[in-house]
Amino acid sequence: MTSTRFNNTLIVVLAICAALGFVAWVIWELTESKPAVDLTLFMRRNFCFGVLATCLGYALIFSNNVLLPLWLQEQMGYTATWAGCVAAPSGLVAVLMTTPVGRLKVDPRWMATGSFVAYAAGFFLRSHYTPDAAFWTLTMPLFLQGFALSMFFVPLLHIMLDGIPPERVPSATGISNFARITSGGFAASLITTFWDRREALHQSRLVESSTSFSPIYRQATEQLQAQGMNPLQSAGTILRQTINQAYLLSSIDIFYASGWLAMAMVLVVWITRKPAPAEHVAAAD
Repeated sequence: MTSTRFNNTLIVVLAICAALGFVAWVIWELTESKPAVDLTLFMRRNFCFGVLATCLGYALIFSNNVLLPLWLQEQMGYTATWAGCVAAPSGLVAVLMTTPVGRLKVDPRWMATGSFVAYAAGFFLRSHYTPDAAFWTLTMPLFLQGFALSMFFVPLLHIMLDGIPPERVPSATGISNFARITSGGFAASLITTFWDRREALHQSRLVESSTSFSPIYRQATEQLQAQGMNPLQSAGTILRQTINQAYLLSSIDIFYASGWLAMAMVLVVWITRKPAPAEHVAAAD
């Protein structure tokens, strides 16, 4: 773990080089007559905040899609197939709803708002998961996520490309796609690290009461020993359950925070102005 922190000389040197290289790259692109990456697009309000909402929203979606199967398989005992079945409604509903939602002639900001609110509702529902949650209890929030996904990409793309000349659309979509994919990768790495560290925190709190001085702990070990376990096996069983609970609490923390972050994206969407109808949105999509 030490080598990944900023108290490591190599990491500090590489971070400084990366920061200086990034600044030099920004200056180069802004002063070049024909830049490879047209950063001046970010001077447009709709493009800037549209990309921000897309990147942060996609980061939430992608990271939580990584976390849920990971938790189900490592802590809930689900196979890869059954974990996929839990997540399947998200894609199924999105496929079914994308076409009718795409035909709606409403302000794209309202559609994006509906998407983030649905995402938030789904995350808040996940924050009420329990260790003995049934399959359908785990699955229901994914139906909301599928509905949210059907209203996510197209409205935000419409907002991003508002007012951009057709000849600059390929550059704009390239930048937004690169930023979105990069944000998803960063988010997946960060959320798994946060998941493990929150688990360690919750586990340290839970084991504080798992001592021979705790009547509840003694009762639990006695019950396990009455079923044929020796003291070491009973202690190991309780420790395993403690770890499961710690990972559940860590997951709940992430789901709850993700819900509020999704609600915050609604504010970002409404910083943009109402986009005018554009002919190039469908082509860019």
